[in-house]
Amino acid sequence: MGLFRPYQQGQTETAKASDRDTAEHFPRASEPGRDADNQVAKGQGDKGLDANGQTVVTRRRGPQRKSGPTPSRAEAEAARMARLHPNLSRRELRRRDRDARRQARITGLENMEKKPERILIRDYIDSRRTFSEFIMPIFLGVMILWFIIITIFPKAIVVVNLMTVLMLAVMVGWAVDAWRLWRPIRRQLISEYPETSRKGMLSYMNNRAMTPRRWRNPAPRVAPASRKKA
Repeated sequence: MGLFRPYQQGQTETAKASDRDTAEHFPRASEPGRDADNQVAKGQGDKGLDANGQTVVTRRRGPQRKSGPTPSRAEAEAARMARLHPNLSRRELRRRDRDARRQARITGLENMEKKPERILIRDYIDSRRTFSEFIMPIFLGVMILWFIIITIFPKAIVVVNLMTVLMLAVMVGWAVDAWRLWRPIRRQLISEYPETSRKGMLSYMNNRAMTPRRWRNPAPRVAPASRKKA
C-alpha cells in the first residue's frame, strides 16, 4: 500500500497546464515526411524527390473557372489585328490584310516559277513557234464570226456546220501539238530530273503553249530564233 501524498494531484494538474502553455507558445516542428504523406493522402499534391533527395510535394491546382465566354474566331482575329494595328480603322485593317495575302500568294508563285523543271519547260516552249499559241485568237475569231452569221443569216445552216467542223479541227490540232511538245519535254525531265515529280507538268506546258507570247508570265527569256532540237 503506497503512501498518500496530498500534494501530488495538484502538482500533476499544474504540470499538465504548464505543458499546454508551452505547446501553445512553442509549437512542435512538423515532420516533413508526415506532412507530405498527409497531403498526398488528401489528394492535395503529388509526392516526389528534389535534386538533393529530399521529399517534395507539389500542390495541385484545382479547376479554375472561366472569366467569360470563349471568343469566336472572328472576334479573336479582330482582337489580334487591333493589337497589331491599334490606330487603324476596320476598313484599313481589311485592306492591309488583303494586301498581305496577295503578296504572300505572289511570293509563292514566284518561288514555284524558279523551280528548274519549270524553267526547262518554259525555255523549250518559248524557243519554238507552236500551233497552240494561235488557238485563243482562232477561237475568238470563230466565235465572233459565228455570232454574226447566226444573227444576220439565221438560215445559213451550211456555214454554221462548216464552222463547227473548223472548231473540231482546231481542237484536234491542239491535241496533236500538245502531244508533239510533251514527248521531248518528258524525256528531258526524266534524264535531267529523275527524282522530281512530273505531276502537273503537262498542264503547265499546255498553259504556257496556249498563252500568246507577249502575255506569258514570266516573260520569255529565249527568242524563237534560237530553236534547239530535242
